[in-house]
Amino acid sequence: RRLLMVSFLKRTRWSAHVILLMTLIYWLGPKMPEVSEMTQFSKNSRIPLYKTDENVYEFNNKSASHGIREKAQIMNMSQFSEKSASHGVIEKKQMMHMSFDSWIEDYIRFHNSSIINGKLKEGVKYVVYSCTSKEVCGGIGDRVLSMIKAFYFAIATGRVLLIDSEFPIPLSNYLNPHVVQWNAIFPKTNTTFDDMNAKTGGGTISGNTFNQRESVEGYVLGQCNGVYAHKLTKVLQSKNIKTLLQPHGGEISISRGFNQAFWALFHFDKEVVKRADEMKTNAGLGLPQNNGATMPFVGLHIRHGDSAMVGSEGGEKRRTKANHLVKCYHHFQTHFPGKYPAGYIASDSKEEKRLIHEIDKTIYYPKDMSIVHLDLSTRHKPGKDISDNSIHEGILDVYAEVAVLVDSACLITSQSMYSFLAYYIRDETACSVYIHDCNDNTVRRKVNIYHSDPFDIIYKNTRQR
Repeated sequence: RRLLMVSFLKRTRWSAHVILLMTLIYWLGPKMPEVSEMTQFSKNSRIPLYKTDENVYEFNNKSASHGIREKAQIMNMSQFSEKSASHGVIEKKQMMHMSFDSWIEDYIRFHNSSIINGKLKEGVKYVVYSCTSKEVCGGIGDRVLSMIKAFYFAIATGRVLLIDSEFPIPLSNYLNPHVVQWNAIFPKTNTTFDDMNAKTGGGTISGNTFNQRESVEGYVLGQCNGVYAHKLTKVLQSKNIKTLLQPHGGEISISRGFNQAFWALFHFDKEVVKRADEMKTNAGLGLPQNNGATMPFVGLHIRHGDSAMVGSEGGEKRRTKANHLVKCYHHFQTHFPGKYPAGYIASDSKEEKRLIHEIDKTIYYPKDMSIVHLDLSTRHKPGKDISDNSIHEGILDVYAEVAVLVDSACLITSQSMYSFLAYYIRDETACSVYIHDCNDNTVRRKVNIYHSDPFDIIYKNTRQR
């Protein structure tokens, strides 16, 4: 600012009196307000991250203070990848930015104002999602879905959500806190309530309303995944959440709800992003002349069965036929010739990947990667024990391959929460089709939105609504 003023004065050859007068105005006049040193902001958002004053933002979980805005606080997701595909979904999100509904913004402010210097303030009510031992926490898709459900449960009950996921490797090695500081230090508690158990109904009162447990400061939320756990639909359609949304129709779709919660909670760790870029390059999708960018590709996922994975024996098998997946891929080649010149196949079976590549040489995969199930591959029973380093490398590859699918130009999902995790992270407006719905019409449409609960889609083969 000073250099510009001096340059301007020299060019105009103003008198010494005028120069002196303007200098006095500059130094004595009002200054532009500075951002408070008491508040830290995200690099990519103007939503305050971690408040360092003593005030807790009041979050009224009984009514939304503002309407849902299409252009809410902006979250730029450029940190996802420095070398996104030239036509990838992530690049589009970087240009378009991500917006949160205002009632979720209110919760983010409440959450982060409840934390000071990385520690939960005294007296603030909280709930903990926990996965810290060899219990059935589920695979990557089930775990993230559980944390998404816990996020909305915390909103419904007016509590700060904290995530304590250390098994088998700390979650923060792969997913970092984004605009919600879920890894804050909190008072340890032995209190657990099975509030997500749909069979017992212990977490609800008077119908479809979650118990806020006003007399309890903090507790661990019981198992959030599995057959008997509340579905995400149940949480989003609870009276607690519907009250927040009442001025706006009282509903939020599963896909939009999942997408907003994921990006409020997480962004991929830089090592995951780096590994994802390596996978795309090693698979043959790189464009060397474009400084590490990749060609636009169709992401495909096929679930062979839990027994195909390292250290795993048994488990329920939900298998997609390879020829069906390739046929769906060919629909894209037929209707959009030259637009998607390649495919990337993700799978829990190296043999399945090899087979699909043999059927169509334009469908690629990296030869050197680990295949590990977060739960089945790390339990003493029914699987075999594997080393900590192998577990880490395997989990890194699991998250990295999700990131690859997220960055695809179009995505073909299978009957697995793993591929639907990529679908939800991408956003419902991205090009996607479920394998059981793949036909000329859905491929030509490109954008196919699935409003059914993910549990129903995966376990009951629910069709698109």
